[in-house]
Amino acid sequence: MLLIGVFFVSACKKDNTIKGNTTLTGKWLYAGSMISSGGPQYWVKPTASNNKDYMELKSDGTMNWTSNNDFKKYTLIDSVTINMHNPDSSKYENFNYRIKGDSLALSPRGPVLCIEGCSTHFVKVNTN
Repeated sequence: MLLIGVFFVSACKKDNTIKGNTTLTGKWLYAGSMISSGGPQYWVKPTASNNKDYMELKSDGTMNWTSNNDFKKYTLIDSVTINMHNPDSSKYENFNYRIKGDSLALSPRGPVLCIEGCSTHFVKVNTN
């Protein structure tokens, strides 16, 4: 019995993921973008004109994205896909999303796509 217990303890892996506020709802400050112009992706930091841009996702499905005024509502499709749309859903975009700790990455999934790959990154804002 002791040997079996040692086996199970040694087989467990330590969880090294960053713990943080991992809820999608809340206010997210723009942190930068990964883009490509035909080669490897590279990081683009916020500029003076967009370093205060943010996206706020409210629990009632409404949203405010300062750099994209088209999207006023969102719907979670599954655990990795979010649909953002205007009030009558005539204009929309699906995004893959990934939360790690207090960081959020959004990558367009369609109808608009980045051929070389791209993603917009945010950091959760503490509103307490």
